[in-house]
Amino acid sequence: MNLKRMLLLLLFFSMVSLQAQQNLTGTITDESGQPLPGVNVLVKGTTVGTVADFDGNYSIEASEGATLEFSYLGFVTKSVLVGSETIINTVLQEDVALLDEVVVIGYGTSTKKDLVSSVSSIKSDVLENQPVARVDQALQGRATGVEVTSNNGTPGSGSTIRIRGNSSINGNNDPLYVIDGFIAGTGFNLNTINVNDIASIEILKDATALSIYGTRGASGVILITTKNGKGMAPGKPVVAINHYQSIQETANRIDILGGQGFVDYKNESYQFTPGPDGFGLTDSSLPLVLNPETTTTTDWLDLVEQTGTISNTDVSVTGNSENANYFISGNYFNQKGVLRGSGLERVNFRTNLDVRVSDRFKTGIRANITHYKIENNKVNYGNIVSSVLPTRPVYLEDGSFSFENPISAGLERNPEADIQLRVDHDLVTQVITNAYVEYEIAKNLSFKSTFGAQLNYVKQNNYLPGILPERVNGGFGRINNNFTKSILNENTLNYNLDLDDHSIKVLGGFTWQKDNNESTFSEADQFPNDVVLFNNLALGDASTAVVGSGYGQRTLSSFLGRVNYGYKSKYLLTLVGRYDGSSVFETGNKYAFFPSIGAAWNVDEEDFMADSDVIDRFKIRGSYGIVGEQGVAAYNSLATYSNTTTVFNGSLVNGVVVGDVPSSGLTWETTKQLDLGLELGFFNNRITFEADYYKKTTEDLLLAVALSGQVGANSTTQLQNLGSVQNSGFEFGLNTINVENDNFQWESSLSISSNKSEILELDGQEYISLQSTGNQGGNSARLIVGEALPTFVGAKYLGTYKTADEIIADGREGRSFIGGPRYEDVNGDSNINDEDSVVLGSPIPDFYGGFRNTFTYKDLSLDVFFHGSYGAEIYNVRTQTAYFGRGEQNVDPIVLDRWVAGVNETSDIPRAGPSNSLFNPNSSLNIEDGSYIRLKTLSLNYNVPLESGALSEVFSSLNLYVTGTNLLLFTDFTLGDPEVNNFTAGSGLGSVSQGFASGQYPYAKTITLGLKVEF
Repeated sequence: MNLKRMLLLLLFFSMVSLQAQQNLTGTITDESGQPLPGVNVLVKGTTVGTVADFDGNYSIEASEGATLEFSYLGFVTKSVLVGSETIINTVLQEDVALLDEVVVIGYGTSTKKDLVSSVSSIKSDVLENQPVARVDQALQGRATGVEVTSNNGTPGSGSTIRIRGNSSINGNNDPLYVIDGFIAGTGFNLNTINVNDIASIEILKDATALSIYGTRGASGVILITTKNGKGMAPGKPVVAINHYQSIQETANRIDILGGQGFVDYKNESYQFTPGPDGFGLTDSSLPLVLNPETTTTTDWLDLVEQTGTISNTDVSVTGNSENANYFISGNYFNQKGVLRGSGLERVNFRTNLDVRVSDRFKTGIRANITHYKIENNKVNYGNIVSSVLPTRPVYLEDGSFSFENPISAGLERNPEADIQLRVDHDLVTQVITNAYVEYEIAKNLSFKSTFGAQLNYVKQNNYLPGILPERVNGGFGRINNNFTKSILNENTLNYNLDLDDHSIKVLGGFTWQKDNNESTFSEADQFPNDVVLFNNLALGDASTAVVGSGYGQRTLSSFLGRVNYGYKSKYLLTLVGRYDGSSVFETGNKYAFFPSIGAAWNVDEEDFMADSDVIDRFKIRGSYGIVGEQGVAAYNSLATYSNTTTVFNGSLVNGVVVGDVPSSGLTWETTKQLDLGLELGFFNNRITFEADYYKKTTEDLLLAVALSGQVGANSTTQLQNLGSVQNSGFEFGLNTINVENDNFQWESSLSISSNKSEILELDGQEYISLQSTGNQGGNSARLIVGEALPTFVGAKYLGTYKTADEIIADGREGRSFIGGPRYEDVNGDSNINDEDSVVLGSPIPDFYGGFRNTFTYKDLSLDVFFHGSYGAEIYNVRTQTAYFGRGEQNVDPIVLDRWVAGVNETSDIPRAGPSNSLFNPNSSLNIEDGSYIRLKTLSLNYNVPLESGALSEVFSSLNLYVTGTNLLLFTDFTLGDPEVNNFTAGSGLGSVSQGFASGQYPYAKTITLGLKVEF
């Protein structure tokens, strides 16, 4: 009986509950009466929610006495108590604080209005759906003060990023990467981050933004923040699938003289003789080196090129509830390069989770796992451009691969054999994760602790089969293994206090990071067959087997602090300091302090600006501070050992000798930076303008100083703190809303930056030689006091000798010839050498930037983006052989207009022959203008309307897009693409040995078709 009564009571209360549920409807608008689509409507305390439609209308089930919560980005969240009414219309007020752009800074966030620092911010809409494997390839021209230049077009190839110029010589010039709060280092592998997972990128540039990272901030900091579920409508998660397909072809292909023109030039070249008077003669009676009747030609560039493809698929799940939000994604990326045998295949998985455990305690994790395989380019494209002659066949008559130069008969690699037979790839696995706990100790006071780890495993497999034409002793195999581990723990306290007129934010913390690197390699030669490739190195001859290993470790511990003070939102002050200690320096020099101060004045908050109908934002800011750079390899302060062999008691035994000499007394490179900034907004911020002037001086430069004599087995130089360099420049950013109405909107953004580099001191030396091109031309670049870092040098080319009198006047009888090259003899000794070198230019551009326009008409949008560079010179290494025709190498089509006796004697292009074996110095002929303007992206997007119809029952959104990349290039540069070759580190001093072009892997023109759907 009691059980029946209980069931009746439960049924009664259930019916009452059902009767109390009401179907509520209404319209949500802003204060001007405009409907707000996409507003989140939630029954507070439950997971019941909905989203307002395009016209601001909503419908939801709720009982009387419940509370509806209306939330929308940029508006104050509003709560409404449900009564007996069934129609609840509501008006949301704009939240002025939220409307101001929020940017990520070191160890926190800030609104743009409250920021005293120079920070460039790039949001996800700029990055999404670009057909690139790495995010740096999508950053070009997007941010002021940040020069991004692709090294070459190889799939997965990185870019050189310079933030406000080069600050070091032997140290590091690459920015520090921080991924979701984890300090990933300067050499972070951007292939492991899916571009479509990124929510925003912030680039820290001035001292107050950088000094919170202390010894690693001198070259700038790039903060990458990935997506999460915060701000999503509560309730049902959003599933998104994004897929695109791309086709690629070589852009701006290098032109090489082939066919009959090449045959004629080479024959004429080998018929050259000094003649009876010693001033030059083409003797047609001499034998031909190439028979025009029997010589066939091969287009080697066409042979190795192919149509490239990219296939990319992203799947993500994003959700939000009252106590948790999450973002989970998977990515598959597969690229076949425009050169056969090259490509990249990648799988990526990410999970981002934030959980509010209680009102005071929350926790979360960011985890990213990536595995990819890079098929390294099997052919040396630059070698094909310079040395693989068009008169060489691919195959011999017996069907085997050709292997010799048709003129010199020298043994050479066959590009087609390389593609078919060589094995060369990298297998990379990376895990990067960062977890945190955050606890509110008291009102306004919170503690946060993070623990992160980055694990990288790289295996390089290489095998050269014995059937390769240049292999004469069987196959060769090599395996490299490299494992790196980085562990980071950071603990910070935050105190925020807001009074009527004053606001104070205080950050203090301690961080500790330890990096380990382990490497091994093994190799063997003379494999009897190629069946197992590199998979069993024991098959090689035991006498050729070599093994090796290495280990390195560095630790960094730091104390950091920051104080932000604001008065009435008008006057802002920021004090930052970090005290760093590094294991790479010897005792006594391990610690250093890096402080900065910044201030800003929001002039628009002053009473006298209150009635302005034109100016909405007017800020003046400035900062000054010191940041550092370690720039020292681990154990540099210690003597290292190298293995050797010696004879002891009549037997050959292993031993050790001093390898590298320790660099004692080293300390940090320090960069002192001044920044002055101006921010303006006009006409309800339809026009915004930002300008910066900076000046930064780096002292105690780490320089590799040549040692007198051989001190150690590996030592020719020793690092010392010598010299200084200065960078200064301007940055301008302009954003405009040109047209805005119900159906059409046109927005523009322009960024222009300039940087002037100057070497101030080199320990009393006038210059330091930087790089030789390897073509017998002598020194081609230097570090010169008073000049840019770096500077090209060489002789000034004057054209060709037109008469014997000119040769006699220059004292060049017997060494120069009529129609041959002529150079300016600076010191008048009749010899052309390094003593005649003059400054020829620098690879540092006068200015660079980007220009973006977006046009939106109803559901259709067009995005057009140009970027370019002006004033940079590029050193064309190929000129040494391609212009003068020296040796058995290729030549440029320009030689068709060469000096020819009785035919073209006014030409300044040297005749064929005089330079075959003569020394030709680096000269102004090698220097070309690297200026360019590129149509980087052209993207058309269509958001398919889903208000009604069958599609609306399946999808919540549907987007179709087509994108063209690198469609147009305007440049006078002759060796392919000026951007590909703008930053190519060579021998010498590492990252400042830039601007040398020799014909790298070509850039590609890309057409992409994609589809993105959400459920």
